[in-house]
Amino acid sequence: MEFAPALVGVVVLLALGVFFWRRNGPGSGRSFGNRIAAHLGVKRSVFHALLDVGLRESSRETLSRLEKSGVGLQQAAVELARALSSGIERMEARFGRQEMVDAVKPIVASLRPQPETDAHRAIGIPGAHDG
Repeated sequence: MEFAPALVGVVVLLALGVFFWRRNGPGSGRSFGNRIAAHLGVKRSVFHALLDVGLRESSRETLSRLEKSGVGLQQAAVELARALSSGIERMEARFGRQEMVDAVKPIVASLRPQPETDAHRAIGIPGAHDG
């Protein structure tokens, strides 16, 4: 039984490895979220923080589900726009205005669909916006 402490140590190290692999490894959604953040030009930490605050479910599960569905980065970003907007609102309500969050606002706003007006329908431009 002189190897018992060493065996316990190896088991603990393996368990830690599995934990971090499942949390950050392939299929966790984290890497897909990092690619979306890079695509949008948003810092990874800000992107993930806004999602964590803006979603009711796990952001990693949401990102993993989006990745498995095969959507592209832009489409995934559009699908996450509502959660990112909600995250911005909640972060500002809790901590006040933040420079890093302010920088993300126009990017998130550009992802949200613009309302269709009667003038746009008349000329056949669904969802287009003025300007």
